Amino acid sequence: LQSKKTTITMYRWAILLAAVVATASAFAPPATTSRISSELHLENHIADMIDNEVERLQNIGLWSQKEAEKQKKWKEMEPSFPQGFDFNSVNEFQPTSDASKKIQMRKDRRMARDDPMRYCADRCVSTGNCQVWEDMFDLSAKEVMKFCEECVLSEEEEPCDVPEKFLDNAGKNSWELKP
Repeated sequence: LQSKKTTITMYRWAILLAAVVATASAFAPPATTSRISSELHLENHIADMIDNEVERLQNIGLWSQKEAEKQKKWKEMEPSFPQGFDFNSVNEFQPTSDASKKIQMRKDRRMARDDPMRYCADRCVSTGNCQVWEDMFDLSAKEVMKFCEECVLSEEEEPCDVPEKFLDNAGKNSWELKP
C-alpha cells in the first residue's frame, strides 16, 4: 500500500511539474536558436556593378594595363571638329539693346491693356513715351499726351474729346483696351 501511495504521489508531482513547465514555456520565447537572415535583394544592374568592382580589385594589375591602353589610344587620336561646325562668338550670347526694347514694349502693351490710367501716368505723361498707343491708334505723340491728360487722367466730370483715330481703331487689335 505504501508503494502504491508513493507511486501515485510521484505521478501527481510529475503531472504538476509538467503543467508548470508547459504554462511557463507558453510565455517564454522559444528556446531554439535560429540564424538571422542575411539576404540582399538587389537589382541586377547593382549586383553586376558590385561583381565588376570585386573582379577589378582581385585583378588590379590587369585592369591597370587595360586603362593605360585606353588612355594611350585617346592620346593618339587627333582631335577634330565635325564638318561645318561654326563657333559662336561671346557677343552672340549677350542680350542686345534690341531685345531689351522688345521686352519693354511688351511690358508697356500689357500695362496699356490692363491699366490705361497707370500707362498714361507712368509712361506717357511722366516719360513722354507713348509708343504703344501711338502705334495702336495711329496717333501722334502730342495727340496721345492730350488724350491722356484730358480724358484718362482728368478728374473732371465733363466728357472729353476723343480723337477720331482712337474711335476708328478701337477694337481692331486682339488685345484691345478694357473700358
